[in-house]
Amino acid sequence: MQMSSRLFQHMIAALVLAAFSGICFQTLVLNPTDVLVGPQDQGHNDTTNQFIAFKSYQKFCLEQHDQFPFWNPYSLFGMPWLGSPQSSLFYPPNWVFFFSNALTTISWMLIFHHWWAGWGAYLLGRKYKLSFFSSLLSGIVFLAAPYFVAKTGEGHYTSITQIAWFPWILYGYEFLIEGRKKAVPILAILISLAFFSGHVQELFYLLLFLTASIGIESLIALIQKRKPQQSEQDLSENNELVATNDPVSAATMSRGWFFAGLLTLGLVAIDLIPVSIYTQQAVRSGGIDLKVLQSGSLAAPSLLQLLDPFVWGGPDQYRGPGGYYWEAVCYFGCLPVLLACLGCLTSFKNRTVIRLTLIGLGAFLLAFGPHLPFYTLCYKIIPGFSMFRIPARMMWICSLVIAMLAGFGSEAIASLFLNSARKRYRNFAIVCFTAVLLFLASLLIYSGGFVSLNLNPGQIMKLQLISIMIAVMGVSAAVFSACLSRKTAIGGVILLCILCSWELSLHSAHILRTIPQTSFREETKIIEFLKENLGQHRVLVGQKLLSDREAWKHQILKVQGYEPVPLVRLGLLAAATFPQPDAALMMAGYSEPQLNTARPPLLNLMSIKYAILQTDQKIELVGWKIIERGTIPEEFALRNTESAHVPYLILENTNPIPRAFLTGKTKPLNPNEPSKQIVDSIANVQPRDEILMSQDLLPAGKRQTYQAAEILKATPNQLQIMAELDAPGYLVLSDIFYPGWSARVKTADLPVLPADFSLRAIPLPAGKHQILLSYEPPGFKIGRIITITTLAIILILLLMPLRSPQKTKTD
Repeated sequence: MQMSSRLFQHMIAALVLAAFSGICFQTLVLNPTDVLVGPQDQGHNDTTNQFIAFKSYQKFCLEQHDQFPFWNPYSLFGMPWLGSPQSSLFYPPNWVFFFSNALTTISWMLIFHHWWAGWGAYLLGRKYKLSFFSSLLSGIVFLAAPYFVAKTGEGHYTSITQIAWFPWILYGYEFLIEGRKKAVPILAILISLAFFSGHVQELFYLLLFLTASIGIESLIALIQKRKPQQSEQDLSENNELVATNDPVSAATMSRGWFFAGLLTLGLVAIDLIPVSIYTQQAVRSGGIDLKVLQSGSLAAPSLLQLLDPFVWGGPDQYRGPGGYYWEAVCYFGCLPVLLACLGCLTSFKNRTVIRLTLIGLGAFLLAFGPHLPFYTLCYKIIPGFSMFRIPARMMWICSLVIAMLAGFGSEAIASLFLNSARKRYRNFAIVCFTAVLLFLASLLIYSGGFVSLNLNPGQIMKLQLISIMIAVMGVSAAVFSACLSRKTAIGGVILLCILCSWELSLHSAHILRTIPQTSFREETKIIEFLKENLGQHRVLVGQKLLSDREAWKHQILKVQGYEPVPLVRLGLLAAATFPQPDAALMMAGYSEPQLNTARPPLLNLMSIKYAILQTDQKIELVGWKIIERGTIPEEFALRNTESAHVPYLILENTNPIPRAFLTGKTKPLNPNEPSKQIVDSIANVQPRDEILMSQDLLPAGKRQTYQAAEILKATPNQLQIMAELDAPGYLVLSDIFYPGWSARVKTADLPVLPADFSLRAIPLPAGKHQILLSYEPPGFKIGRIITITTLAIILILLLMPLRSPQKTKTD
């Protein structure tokens, strides 16, 4: 009966949190086929710029080519798909995108993960022995945490899907320190699901904190004397396996954490090994400079946001520390923070509260990045810490800690009816409520609810204090109710839940917008032109004229593409070809290429046949001719706004090199040289006459002269090329070099080598050859074997009998 009642409460909580999700994201509920975004940049965020294309591509690849998406050839000269952290192919909820329209599904997937996070926080609260309503309050606070919602407005899909698992990981962590038999496999599964979601930064931080926590718990277990065993009467009243204030041995905890980590590594190997190989060749492989990290950190002025999230502006006009609202909003809700402080003060002897408080304080300090020496110390001594560029993302962990501590604060209020000093608390609550009410009334009358602050000479900052005053009044009312009786105490906690819901949903409504699915453009004049004329050449075109989603859907090869962490080989090729200060932004498709300064031989090497510029002016460039001019609508428009039109100009390169060609003469290139020297070498290459090679595998003597090769068939994971050579030479392909590509002629395997540092070359003897290039992600085979083996071990551990033949006291 007790189990049935508890299960019923869990289901009720799930339904309540689902209803609150509908309130929090009502802008999408009212328009269920829209795409959820924020107001910044007219809806251009990571959802619309990246993740709709990413989640659509896996479906396109299966439908159009009947291939699993290992490789994407349509942007950035090709890029690995399995192995890219952003693709998250092995995250089970993402498998829905193989069969559904990403435009319809992706926003609801975001909301589902908000609900899942909230329900996990509720269940974690119950695990912490909180009451139903206090646990529900924790779920509400985390589900709609302002940092969480701001990230949704910016469309950080992989981060959101990962954070949704954090309460569940903490739940598994509680199992571990209790010594539960199945804690190790359960914890490994939960951590693996968070890893598979595709964004490891926040998970890395959480695991660091939990590792430190395990160390502290183990140390306490070593030096603390065991408390006397519970009496038989106590055991009959409490059927928990091990009480949380009576931890298991240090060896058991440390061993459990170690094996949970080992099983996690084995379970994620199918993705971890390819991702590690990709990371080693990406631009961040050497870490990020501390000075760069300052722009993604909190600062002292961020503390004002604890009272008013919009004191430095909203997402569309943010001017505060951290650079972007969704990266640095230091707001948890005034009422949740007040309850969290109350929870710390009233439960300061509770080991769980101590652990959460220390984790929250540590995360908050680290969120200030290099502005505090604490972060600099971690940056220098912790391996992998320097790989991540936004220290403010520690606010994820802070948001979860605030939510759980708010539950403890609510629980402290709910138990006041049992307190012998409840009359004193009741009188104090009346005084606080009356004083704050009078102050709020005068503030509204005389200054419209704002307090003016002179931060700098001539700069006046207006701070809104209404939320904090309503929070104080709400806590006062709840304390007053809790001091009367048990029923009114429950009513007080319900009032706190309602006020938290109101405050957080108000913030959500302020920063969320939607885009009608019908406003997304389909086949434009540019797409029609390229499908008829481009062939296997590439086009140089920005995202506003041809987005990744459109290009990949219509199998158009374009140079630019949105990838936050591109390959080093791509970066050096771009730097050699486009000597412009914003070359990285241009390669992502968000600024115009400067064709007048770009190096024509390298444009030809890239197989660029057309350049499409966002301009209505005629441009005269040597080697280019104007083909067409016109306008097309913007890719989409926010709901209740009109779609603008953008001009375009199509230029044709009069001398492009085909995607696959033959040549023979080589020049040596040392790939270990400094980047600047490699860029200079690439910049001076004449692709029709020579290629840069780190090793020349052809025999000395006559070599093949420049000649086009024919691509017979092109799919994402394979290429069939016909090449006819008069003498030994190299088949050069203007696709990015990456391990995993293999070449075969009949039954003979041929090496695939880096050409001009960034592209591919295959040595061929004289004669006519049909070459088959195939891609298999490096590390995928061994990773698959390790993952399947580990999964089998985990299943065995989970299916072991719940009880051993000889019962122990922990049974």
